Amino acid sequence: MDRKMKLEKIQEAIKKYSISLAVQDGQEGLKLAPPKSAKIMDEIKVAKPEIIAELKRQQEDRKAANAIREAKWAEQRAAQDAIDAPLLAAMQDRANDLRAQIPADHIEVVADKTGDMDGAPIMQYTANGEIVSWQDINVVGWASAIRPGAMGSFASVQICSIGKDKLEQIKADKIVAANKKADEEKTETDRVDAIFVTAKETGVKQQIRHYMADCNDPQEECSTDVVTVYAMPDGTTKSERQHTW
Repeated sequence: MDRKMKLEKIQEAIKKYSISLAVQDGQEGLKLAPPKSAKIMDEIKVAKPEIIAELKRQQEDRKAANAIREAKWAEQRAAQDAIDAPLLAAMQDRANDLRAQIPADHIEVVADKTGDMDGAPIMQYTANGEIVSWQDINVVGWASAIRPGAMGSFASVQICSIGKDKLEQIKADKIVAANKKADEEKTETDRVDAIFVTAKETGVKQQIRHYMADCNDPQEECSTDVVTVYAMPDGTTKSERQHTW
């Protein structure tokens, strides 16, 4: 068998049996889907050095192709960046003009795009590290960078602000809400703890709460279940379901 035919046979085996390089305990080996024929497996073992060499050559070819592709992409990006640079600079100049229009008793709000919904941007607004609602901000305007002939912008920035007093009120309201939530959670924890004490002292399960849920039994034609959660005398909880029709 001449060299070309042998190489073609090796390449066919690599593809057919998904042969790849494997290293174990510092030794190079082969990983493959074993053929059904013991004869073919023996042939692969005999040709192992040539197969490893071919796999390494293919690896180097892929690396070279990737390097060429990356270089081409980098060249294209550099060319596009050179075109976009003055457009982005003009966008920043426009943004600075808009910032100059922010009222003296306001501070700038950072507007970050977090996604899209039906083509409209989803924005998150932050002022001094505090997330604020779009309803509380004052939109000064948008600055955009648009490539010649394009239908839309490839970059944009929203300039907006919020009143300093409004921001302080938002912070204060959040503190009040957090304190209220903490109080409610403590009240609920105390209530449940007291129920477990009663269950332990009486030796009788005690109801903690109940709620409605979808029926969980495909054998029944029920619509919803009443789920009741009990505190058990041993300190565990137990849920019981009652089907409703």
